[in-house]
Amino acid sequence: MNIALNMFQGAFGAYSSILPRQAASKAVEWMTSPRIAPERRLSCQELFSKNVDLPSGARLSSYGSGSKKILFLHGWSGWVGQFEGLIREINPFEYTVYAVHPLGHGESKAVRSHPGRFIEALLETIEYLNCRFDAAVGHSLGAAALVSAQAQTGSFEGMILISSPATIEGVLNRFARFLNLGKRSKNHFIRAMEKTVGMPVEKLNLALIAEAEKIPVLLIHDKNDQEIPASESESLLLAFENSQIFRTIGWGHSRLLQNPAVTQKIMQFLDSTPYR
Repeated sequence: MNIALNMFQGAFGAYSSILPRQAASKAVEWMTSPRIAPERRLSCQELFSKNVDLPSGARLSSYGSGSKKILFLHGWSGWVGQFEGLIREINPFEYTVYAVHPLGHGESKAVRSHPGRFIEALLETIEYLNCRFDAAVGHSLGAAALVSAQAQTGSFEGMILISSPATIEGVLNRFARFLNLGKRSKNHFIRAMEKTVGMPVEKLNLALIAEAEKIPVLLIHDKNDQEIPASESESLLLAFENSQIFRTIGWGHSRLLQNPAVTQKIMQFLDSTPYR
């Protein structure tokens, strides 16, 4: 392990033991600050012919003229260009393609965001378009937000969930563990994140939400994912009634979006799924 990281974790762990609330506050600041290179924020934008600003500060991009509708939502500190290989495979005369950029992502100048903003952006998109989607594709936190939005609106006929967590509480616990937060500081951190997001972590237990869903779901996860364990998707596989999983090895958390086999699997799912 990196020596500098070891030193940081040791020092921050000691800090969190002495000043648990202050350390928790700093953890919330880091957890809610997207880090995206400027060139990545703008990547793939040339594909989209229309952009609409949503009330929360999110943005909705679209292109294509097909009668079918497919929606994309990237993960935390992600960008729509991560889906470029897949988007270019989709026939724009068959599908209208939509991409959601939550607050703090895309061209947004906001320096803070949080998981609730992802859900909020989806709900605003659904209200603005006032339609159902043949499919929705989400990566990481974007996948989690899709499950939450589906539970609230039932707007998706099928979902592709890539590198998805099974619970948001697990995401927060892993971040707290990475920072080496002490027990009291970790508890303060989770309560502060709940206040920031505006809902308790129990409301974002995706494995529990999934039990009520009947739509077709394709789960994709890499065995070597270091950010969200592959076991999270395995839990979702058991929870969703009508689901299947595609496993990769050696592509990690985000790079698997560039895996041609993943693109091929998603296209097969789109072509073969008998949407209701």
